[in-house]
Amino acid sequence: MENHKEHTIDEFLEALYKAGEDGRLPVDMNSLKLINPPDESELESLVKRGMIKSGNSVFDLTSSGQTAAELLVRRHRLAERLFSEILELDESGLHTTSCSFEHVLDPAVTESVCAILGHPPTCPHGKRIPPGDCCRGVRRKVSPIVIPLVEFPAGKEAKIVFITTPHHQRLARLVNLGVVPGGRFMLMQKKPSYLLRLGSTEVAIDDSIASEIFVRQI
Repeated sequence: MENHKEHTIDEFLEALYKAGEDGRLPVDMNSLKLINPPDESELESLVKRGMIKSGNSVFDLTSSGQTAAELLVRRHRLAERLFSEILELDESGLHTTSCSFEHVLDPAVTESVCAILGHPPTCPHGKRIPPGDCCRGVRRKVSPIVIPLVEFPAGKEAKIVFITTPHHQRLARLVNLGVVPGGRFMLMQKKPSYLLRLGSTEVAIDDSIASEIFVRQI
């Protein structure tokens, strides 16, 4: 019963965080579309703990509530990335499995998962993953499975996990060439340029672009 209450509260805080991402805070309960919304006693408890603000039937996060919700969202989206890219779980079970997994991730394990994944900036659905300490220049304690293309050895086959370029024209060019998340290729060479073989097509890219493409070996 206690775990059920904790999960209900966690889902509520996550829903408020996501509403904030969309610029919808404060928000009423119906707009959150929760399957198991918190009851009155749980809402009162969150108010007393200084996690949420409530008034006129709408809810908002306090600064401490924002911090707690951000950690929950970080764990969930890292779990989605882990199950999607590393374990290759299909979309049908991705959300449910990630919801369960996020509740067992302690801070140390969360940072290790993030490092293994190469500190991804987004989840598989393109939503921002809130960064942790490990993303802010702290030395990695584990070897990442997901690495920049510039660190990937030539002669190996890889899968593109994510692309971090802020340049829309560059991203559009890569997409037109077939260099997209989920795509597979053989890295033929790294000098004088990076030569990627995608099926029957070969694509050459320079160092700056290669540093923005994150891959894992197949």
